[in-house]
Amino acid sequence: MLGSPVPVYLPLSAELPVQRLAAVFAQVTNSYKFYWFLAMLERAQNDRGRLMPVDELLAEMVALAWYPANMFRLSLGKQDQLNDIPLRLREARGLAPHERPAVVRRATLEEMHDGRSAVGGQIRNLGVYVPRRFLAPFFEAELRGRKDTEKNRLIERLADEAFADGERPCLYRFVADAGRLAIEFHPGWYGYFRAHAHILKDFCLWNLLLYVQKNNPNVPNLAAKLFEPGVRDLSRARRYWDAALEALGPRPCVYSGTLVGRGAYSLDHFLPWSYVAHDLLWNIVPTTTNINSAKGDRVPELGRYFGDFARLQYEALQVTATAARARLVEDYTLLFKVSSLEELRAVARGRFEATLYDTISPQVQIAENLGFVTGWRY
Repeated sequence: MLGSPVPVYLPLSAELPVQRLAAVFAQVTNSYKFYWFLAMLERAQNDRGRLMPVDELLAEMVALAWYPANMFRLSLGKQDQLNDIPLRLREARGLAPHERPAVVRRATLEEMHDGRSAVGGQIRNLGVYVPRRFLAPFFEAELRGRKDTEKNRLIERLADEAFADGERPCLYRFVADAGRLAIEFHPGWYGYFRAHAHILKDFCLWNLLLYVQKNNPNVPNLAAKLFEPGVRDLSRARRYWDAALEALGPRPCVYSGTLVGRGAYSLDHFLPWSYVAHDLLWNIVPTTTNINSAKGDRVPELGRYFGDFARLQYEALQVTATAARARLVEDYTLLFKVSSLEELRAVARGRFEATLYDTISPQVQIAENLGFVTGWRY
């Protein structure tokens, strides 16, 4: 998770030109800088040594971008290769949107080492530019006015020369490692990364979040969509619907009309979880396991299902908004901007349905723009 709700700044160092590292994120038009930084930081944080093979770092980048691109369908920019590579890799290898990072890393390396693989060539192309252009702010004056075709080789030479510079050492230099291109981290920078790993990660993720927000306006809960999701806990939602169905008795499923009762139902996110990335109760209803599986991460047709959905939500809240369950219904007090259970129970059904509709309906078009299937019918 993003560790800080406010801008994060890099720790200063008397021995290192930290301002050069900060400048890497000053003007960003693609996401690769963030993911390259996070890949290097992961290796340093786990103390895997100052020698870092470029192909392994690229595989880590793809694994880090996997969930934002494949599961949450965020846009990292129309011209951003890290937006396209995870999608193409998933198609080429038949991988799942929620594939484990270790599987993604292995598949990435295998495709890179397959000379006939189109997606492998695309990843290798990242390796030509990303490691070198990341260092450009360290050599801003030397690169000014140079042709683009000259910059890669010049950055390699300058990085090697600056590696031993006592006043402004470069972050890393390029070396050969058993026939593979690798970067060798400067000892001082490696110690800096290890000593300040958590702050550096927050710094990078804060800037990545700002970047992603520009490319995904109005998309909810972006901070939670930058990573592999953790273990989800729907116990609160189950306690809520157990209590509601115990009081109401079996109720018709909002999609099929099939009766569902306490202890014999599946929990469905009306707006799919892979879009909202939260488990707020006003978006969850009980249904059957078969219907939940059939719906998957599709968005239901509002005109067909919203009325029954809102009606069941309203009925459930009326029987659960008691003093004993005050903490359980906090999602609703926040949604309806009320300060007490009495005010919550007093919300008229018309206002309840209108507020719920105004919350959900604008998200349908955004979800469709991200590639989610809308207008689903059972």
